[in-house]
Amino acid sequence: MEVKGINIRYKSVNEGSDRNVVLIHGMAFNADTWEKLGTLNKLGEAGFAVYAIDMPGFGKSSGKRLNRWVAAGILREILDKLGLGKVVLVGPSMGGGIALAFAVNYSSRLNALVLIAPAGLNDERIIESLDKISIPVLVFWGEKDRIFPLDMAYYLKEKIKQSELVICPKAKHPCYLDTPDLFHNKLIKFLNKTFLKK
Repeated sequence: MEVKGINIRYKSVNEGSDRNVVLIHGMAFNADTWEKLGTLNKLGEAGFAVYAIDMPGFGKSSGKRLNRWVAAGILREILDKLGLGKVVLVGPSMGGGIALAFAVNYSSRLNALVLIAPAGLNDERIIESLDKISIPVLVFWGEKDRIFPLDMAYYLKEKIKQSELVICPKAKHPCYLDTPDLFHNKLIKFLNKTFLKK
């Protein structure tokens, strides 16, 4: 699709369900990561409509890489173009920073958030807004994360009222890649609970 002159590549499974889940990627990854990990198929089989997006400047999307606030605005345009109302956003690291910026600016478009050791916890606007996030949030963190230490996970858990924290044993920063079974099991349970309440 084209958004603001940028060609955006995305992969989708099970389009048409109203249980929409949008996967954004980390700095070293792209939409293919979610396919290789099996997340696209597992969530599709569980009855969710799943969209994995290549953000501008990553994967097969054109354009230059954007800061998290501009990227969040582009993401909102992507959701509009896909005809998606409220979604659950899933974001690791850089993608988690974009998801947090999205939650600050467009909270009415979210059913829930899934953050995987997100970037952005040094961003003043995000820090000031954490206690205002009133949707369910599932947080994953690697026990052996050397990039963002575990202290940050506990800080996030304390600041966001409706948050649940999953520590992935022996996992590094991209903990979802190190513990895919744990990640998928917890994610699907969380999504089922979220869409049941909707």
